[in-house]
Parts: sequence; C-alpha cells; structure tokens
Amino acid sequence: MTNTVYPKGAEKILSGAINLQTNTIKAALVSSTYAYGATHEFVSSLGTRIGTDQTLANKSVTGGVFDADDLDFGPLPPGNTVKAIVVYQDTGNTSTSPVLLYLDSGPTVGLPFTTNGGALTVPWNDDAKKILQLGLPFYPLGGEAAISGSINFLTDTLKAVALPSSYVYDPSHRFLADVPSVVGTAVTLTTKSITDGAFNADDIDLGVLAAGSILGSVLIYKDTGTPANSPLLLRITDITGFPLTTGGSNVSVRWSDGAAKIFRLTQV
Repeated sequence: MTNTVYPKGAEKILSGAINLQTNTIKAALVSSTYAYGATHEFVSSLGTRIGTDQTLANKSVTGGVFDADDLDFGPLPPGNTVKAIVVYQDTGNTSTSPVLLYLDSGPTVGLPFTTNGGALTVPWNDDAKKILQLGLPFYPLGGEAAISGSINFLTDTLKAVALPSSYVYDPSHRFLADVPSVVGTAVTLTTKSITDGAFNADDIDLGVLAAGSILGSVLIYKDTGTPANSPLLLRITDITGFPLTTGGSNVSVRWSDGAAKIFRLTQV
C-alpha cells in the first residue's frame, strides 16, 4: 500500500489536537505480523514493535512540510522482518498515544527487510515531501497551520468565498488580503465534520451574484476579522458546474458527495 495518514490521526491533526512541531513524536518499527487498519487509533494496536521507538529530533514545519533529523535505531535483534515505520505522538501511554503515519514505501530504506543484528539508520526523503507534506489544495500557510496545530477545522470560524477564473494560484499568498479579488461575499461554513480524515460542511449559498463574472474556484480561509491576518487554508477547484458564468441569479455550491468531501487527508 502507499504511505498513509491514519484516518484517526488525520482527525486529530485537522482538529488541532496534534502539534507535530512541539509534541513528542516518535517512530516505531512494526513487524510483518502487523496489518494496517484504517480504524487503528493508538500505539496499542500495533502489537510487538521491533527495537526501541525513536524520538524525532529537530522537527520543523515549513510551508506545510514536516521534517526532522534522520533516525538511528541502533543494532536490531536478528531474524525480524520490518514491514513499515509508524509515526505517532507519544503521550507516555500506548493506549492513548495516537498513530499518525504509516510508511511502508519510504523513507529511503528498503521496506520490508529482515534484520541481521546490524544497526539501522533511516534517512527521511530528501524530496519536497520530506516526512509529510500537506500540498494542494492547501496553501503552504494553511498546511503549516494544520500540521502545527494552530488551526481547528471544527471550531475555528472558517469562511468560503468564490474566486474568479482569472485568479492564478500563488503559493506566496498567505492571507486574505493577498488575494487580488473575490466574487461576492464570503459565507461561514456550518455543520463542519471530520470523518475518516475527510473534512466536510454544509453546502454553501453564495447568494445573488451580479452578471458577468466567471467563477473558477472557492477559497476557504480562517476568519480572524481582519483580512491582513486571516490565513488562507484551501483553494477548491473540483466543484461541479465550475467554471460558472454568473447571470445575476442565486449561486449555490455543492461539495463533493464522494469520499473526499471538501478535502481528505490520506496519503503522505
């Protein structure tokens, strides 16, 4: 399978319960007897781990990318098959330590492999994703806020507003004030939920929009009351009926009915 964010871990990240930069984050080696389960929530679900779990040091969160120093597990007992690496938040109790990432196709160590008594070092990927990247549809600042626990998709005031088709995505856009123009008035997302790593909310009514605009996407941001410090979170482009030319009538946006909903945090 591909590297995956545990759904329960994704829920905790998106609800602001996990701060990858400041919390104690560890990596565990799981054996071939472990079978990934989407319902697994805590380290106690992993069974017997191989060697000693390692704490991630010198963690950083930059532009939606999580990174840390490479890992050194030291010598491992021979005769075990390491199937994958699981990254988790350590609370000091395996029954309350949430599992976050399941990595079986990288970092840059061949998985699975059989231990032979030698030492194991794990270099994290040197590509743009590092350990974890919240890429599109996230803006870099939005991904950074999610990973660092400074945004709670359930309780923070999130608003959505239409963007014209002429808008060109720019990763340097950080706050609402950086966006050159929007169409109509922003509306607050209601009845928000996070299930299996998918964020959803009620469909939105943008109201009557003057004729002559072409809607290309919808911007979601955290409203602080001031455009200059209201962080951009997501730009949603996969909307049925978009691009849409306004004709002076009411415009509604229906979010996806698929598993991804507004967006889904799944693959690393």
